[in-house]
Amino acid sequence: MHPAPARKTEPLFRVEFIGGLSVVTKAPNSLKAEQKARRRHPGIVSKVRILTGARA
Repeated sequence: MHPAPARKTEPLFRVEFIGGLSVVTKAPNSLKAEQKARRRHPGIVSKVRILTGARA
């Protein structure tokens, strides 16, 4: 029997928009996290932060 392939975990990012809305999403890097968040909630992004210690 072969072992199950390990799933690669992606870090969690908090994307904050001007106006106070924040979205938490998983992505391989901050640019991809911003793209995902802007698709869900169009607007101007004020900052993108990685949530330390959290992986999805």
